[in-house]
Amino acid sequence: MATGTNIKTYYKGSWHDGDVPIMTASDHGAWQGTTVFDGARYVNGMAPDLRAHCDRVVQSAKALMLHPGLTGAEIFDIAWEGLKRYPAESAIYVRPMFWGIDGGLLGILPAETEAGFCICLEGFRWPRPRPPSALASPSSTVRC
Repeated sequence: MATGTNIKTYYKGSWHDGDVPIMTASDHGAWQGTTVFDGARYVNGMAPDLRAHCDRVVQSAKALMLHPGLTGAEIFDIAWEGLKRYPAESAIYVRPMFWGIDGGLLGILPAETEAGFCICLEGFRWPRPRPPSALASPSSTVRC
């Protein structure tokens, strides 16, 4: 279940509106857990650490012996293409993901085919500060 609103999904080379199904039951990522993701935030037209997150998801895929098929720079460009679909004042969670499609029956084995890939963009609200639930102050009845 999605946690945000105004979702856009990059999958199989194009952007789609909404929460798009991306994985099948027989994908290695679904039944053996060979999935990686990273997350960045875009707020008020800025995503200052987006490139680092894109590079890291590629490194994570390689560490899991997946073939990512994209570089961090390519993912960065795709993410910005999607972010341009939102107003600059939006707060967006950026989540690039890779998952194994093919793999071994006995766990994680190096994949020979390119991993599945998508980016999910979700609008979110920053949590508002909560008012204090209790106030502390000196009391004239307490003696030290």
